[in-house]
Amino acid sequence: MQYQKEVVRARIIASALTEFEKHGFLDAQMRNIARGAGISTGNLYRYFAGKDDLFDTIVKSVYQSIDALITDQHAHIHRNQGNVKLVVKDIVAGIMLVFTHHGRELLIAADQSKGSKHEDFWSVLSGMVFQRIRQEMQKSAEDTDDLLINLVASGFLQGMFTILRNIKEPRRAEELINRMLIFYFDDLGYRLRTS
Repeated sequence: MQYQKEVVRARIIASALTEFEKHGFLDAQMRNIARGAGISTGNLYRYFAGKDDLFDTIVKSVYQSIDALITDQHAHIHRNQGNVKLVVKDIVAGIMLVFTHHGRELLIAADQSKGSKHEDFWSVLSGMVFQRIRQEMQKSAEDTDDLLINLVASGFLQGMFTILRNIKEPRRAEELINRMLIFYFDDLGYRLRTS
């Protein structure tokens, strides 16, 4: 009987992934998720308390992975001593690892979480990249404006996620992201200098 419950739960999650991808958290319908899973709406509520619970279950792995990435970045704060590009490469490698294991969930968290308790996902991720870039630039005594650093971090992440949304071939995506790293971060301190 436990096996059957796990099968039904997996079907619900698979159906919910599709529903959240198509409609986002706000417009997703539990009855559509139940229909996609081949169960009644009432039966769906035996597995999940509601749409919030189901959405949380889906994006939890992404949040845990991103949290681990943030923790790892802070634990290795002295590893790249002032080299912004290497720091961002580490962050990209972490995000790509999350994408490899939880790609659909990552894009749902980034693009479809409005109205959920996870709607701050984008600002959390962008803030983390901003903080790491700023820390590295301060180590190399670069005097830069925080707004410009924030624009660079946000622009880079937007570009990276645009690639992840549109390029299905991993090598091509990696190649484009590496080219973006050059564009955004080669000589960044020189280009953002205030004087």
